Amino acid sequence: MPRPPAFFPLATALPHGARAFTRRTLLARLAAAGGAALAGPSLATLLARTALAQDGTPGDRKARRLILLWLDGGPSHLDTFDPKPQTPAVSPLRALPTDVAGWSFSEYLPQLHQRAGALAVVRTVQSREGTHGRARDLLHAGYAPNPGAVFPSLGTLVAHESADPTFDLPAFLQIGGIPGRTSYLGVAAEPFCIAEAGAPIESLPPPERGDAASERRREAMRAAIDAHFARRGGGAAVAANDQQRERAHRLVQTPLRRVFDLDTEPEALRDRYGRNPFGQGCLLARRLVESGVNAVEVALPGWDTHSDNFNRTKALCDQLDPAFATLIDDLRDRSLLESTLVVALGEFGRSPLITPDAGRSHWSKCFSVALAGGGSRAGTVVGTTDARGESVAERPVAVADLFATFARLLNLDRDRAFETPSGRPVTLVDPDGRVVEELLAS
Repeated sequence: MPRPPAFFPLATALPHGARAFTRRTLLARLAAAGGAALAGPSLATLLARTALAQDGTPGDRKARRLILLWLDGGPSHLDTFDPKPQTPAVSPLRALPTDVAGWSFSEYLPQLHQRAGALAVVRTVQSREGTHGRARDLLHAGYAPNPGAVFPSLGTLVAHESADPTFDLPAFLQIGGIPGRTSYLGVAAEPFCIAEAGAPIESLPPPERGDAASERRREAMRAAIDAHFARRGGGAAVAANDQQRERAHRLVQTPLRRVFDLDTEPEALRDRYGRNPFGQGCLLARRLVESGVNAVEVALPGWDTHSDNFNRTKALCDQLDPAFATLIDDLRDRSLLESTLVVALGEFGRSPLITPDAGRSHWSKCFSVALAGGGSRAGTVVGTTDARGESVAERPVAVADLFATFARLLNLDRDRAFETPSGRPVTLVDPDGRVVEELLAS
């Protein structure tokens, strides 16, 4: 039996409402059977792309897929989506007028400012969490961290609620970043982790097989151990492992593995995304959702700019700006933007005060989050901050409100109930959250 790929989960939970066989699965496998598997312009591939773009009920424009751009460390809202050029002591950067009247971005985002008409930006997100670990958990899950439970991330929720268990690729992939802890939904919905887009993935190629007799002995030993464990009360875990082993086997064997090969993409498009791990990660994210994956997270670390904020933030924006802008264009060109919610966010913002080390400190009193596609209202800005970008002047938005909105856009049942290992009842998202109606397209 092939060894499961690195980080592939070894337990399972069936997704809520999963269908045994879907149009997406059928057409994705047609593409694989035709030998194209997203690598060339075959009829099966074109049919698969059409099915993915149109998946859902007639007239339902809610997202079916999620791409989360995780800006690890907390990006400065003042130097990205909420510039304050009239206060040089706060930010010496220029503000670029966008293609939306009266709206500007920092000069560090020269491509995104031309695509503001495709974005929805919340400038007044608030949080009580000012440390990285707790804020990272909050902005991934929408629930305040609690020692009694590990709350599932947004990508995990999408995978658990929307995944097709017969599909050969994992429902949720994380590109870069640090794998989180397993939540009460179980490891089956947690991300399959890839260190870097385009780099070899450990254990993904089919292993070289030994002689048949040795393989039979290994399988017999595993079966005997599993049977003994099952007799002692571990039947559910054995069944879960069997199911995950089968999923791992399918992943190792499927022709859809070609989705990870970025060399099939045009060189010019790869250049537009940016020849760096984040840019190529965004390109891989597009390929994954196009192939039928439900959720992808792409991490861009380094935003904890306590010193040398401006040089470091510019270097990071030089990766974020072309990758995010090209991702919007690429999804739109493939008729996938309306069915794919793209969210860019980090733990918090950065302080208006510039430190003696030319840095900015953590700032959770107000910060920005950007959305594109997925039924979000394009060309919209929600909330205003004061002249220094220090506090909310109008329309505060709680993190729970964001997640209530994400659930609406992603067609998730926000009131679906779960139980933590300690017996605590919880709903899919924090019930205190209120949908930010301004973010919803009419």
